[in-house]
Amino acid sequence: MKKTNKIQRYPNKKTILVYIAIRFLVILCLIMQIIHNELGNAFLCLLTLILITLPFLFEKKFKISLPSTLEIVIILFIFAAEILGEINNFYGIIPYWDTMLHTLNGFLAAGVGLSLVNILNDNSSNIKLSPLYITVFAFCFSMTIGVLWEFIEFACDRVLN
Repeated sequence: MKKTNKIQRYPNKKTILVYIAIRFLVILCLIMQIIHNELGNAFLCLLTLILITLPFLFEKKFKISLPSTLEIVIILFIFAAEILGEINNFYGIIPYWDTMLHTLNGFLAAGVGLSLVNILNDNSSNIKLSPLYITVFAFCFSMTIGVLWEFIEFACDRVLN
């Protein structure tokens, strides 16, 4: 008999409130960038609007439910990196902003890896993974994502100067 995931299929109210607040701030930033004729930054705002919608789309498409705390942190991370970091120049103004975001990205990747393997573990009657395996998988997933991100960042720096 297949176990069913008892987790709520719809985002909770806190996640929706954070999503609406961040979306409002990004749209406000988009309007300001268009008024100031900063089309590159306006494009970043559009990209941010797409990126903050991705967790909800993944949940709907794959019929999974991410923990609401993870969704909120993902949305805030995207906002911090794109709107605060790039457009408002927090990378230049605040020392260690980049280091803080890289550290947070590692925790986010571990949370995503943990959530993925936990969904697999909860929804399969044939597989029962040990907590140690789940933890090691989350750690390895996080490290792999971090290394891949650094490769992409290095390649972009080389190609785009």
